[in-house]
Amino acid sequence: MIVWIGILLLFLVGIRLSAFFSGIETAFYRASKLRLNIDAQTGDKLSKRIFGYVSDPSRFVATILIGNNLANYVTTCAIGYGAIRALGSLSEAMEVGVTVLLSPVIFIFGELLPKTLHYRSPLMMLKRYFRFFEVVHFILLPMSWPLMILTKLFQKFGGTELQPMLRILGRRPLASVIGQGRDEGIVTDVQHNLMQGIFVNASKSIQALIVPKSVAFSFDGELSQSNLMEHAKAYGQVYAPVVTETGNGPLPVYFRVSDLLLSRAPLQEIQHELPRIDSDASRLEALLILQESEQDLGAVYNKGKLIGIIYRQALSETLYQGGMSVTATVL
Repeated sequence: MIVWIGILLLFLVGIRLSAFFSGIETAFYRASKLRLNIDAQTGDKLSKRIFGYVSDPSRFVATILIGNNLANYVTTCAIGYGAIRALGSLSEAMEVGVTVLLSPVIFIFGELLPKTLHYRSPLMMLKRYFRFFEVVHFILLPMSWPLMILTKLFQKFGGTELQPMLRILGRRPLASVIGQGRDEGIVTDVQHNLMQGIFVNASKSIQALIVPKSVAFSFDGELSQSNLMEHAKAYGQVYAPVVTETGNGPLPVYFRVSDLLLSRAPLQEIQHELPRIDSDASRLEALLILQESEQDLGAVYNKGKLIGIIYRQALSETLYQGGMSVTATVL
């Protein structure tokens, strides 16, 4: 009875080792380098150690190969001892038959289930079993070290040396990293759409968003609070742009309806000067000018001549909606 218990324990140990090495190999290849790198930079020491292995597969491949061979040897020994104990001497055909009968058990519990679990949750499984893997790695280091050196030599002479991660990225690789960040839950959908919109629309001209001067500055009555309110109400606007005369010439300004309703200060104190934007500016440049000046409207000039205005909200919407359209196209 004790012998059978020992054989069963040996078989279970072999299955568990096979499951461990098969699963953690899948987790290493499935783990997100981007997520691990970000976690490591925020001070997660475990993620930093895992990232060192994930970014250089030669460090774990040799250990996993040796571990899988060891697990297979232990399992085979348990099957052989059990078969001899039960049937006595074995012929080659009987030995093959016993192995074939137990193969589904080994495949399901030693390969399929662990690989599936580690494929679905690679980071969670890596962080759960990585410390044990490190112990095994150092135990097997005398045997795996020559294989690691051999792999390094192949990389060096084969021209496949690993490149440092996160160098200066071009537009396409950066977009790919952002997409991967969304898949990993690092970047929200709103942030993803905004960044994609910036890629698509940031360099486009503002020409299509300019409100012509004749339309934007349609107010022509006496400059008073009641007239401005009536004008804004008639056109359904929250801003009332006007051109005021100063000693230096015409000056485009605007009034917020909220200020006209709530403030009793003179109009000169609640008016906002429109920042100057060149008609050749890109949408992102115009948005940055408005953001820096903390204004909602900008005056657009072409060769020194006022030709219209542009709204900060319109610029922001084109950037965000541009990212949504790109996502919809991809989907």
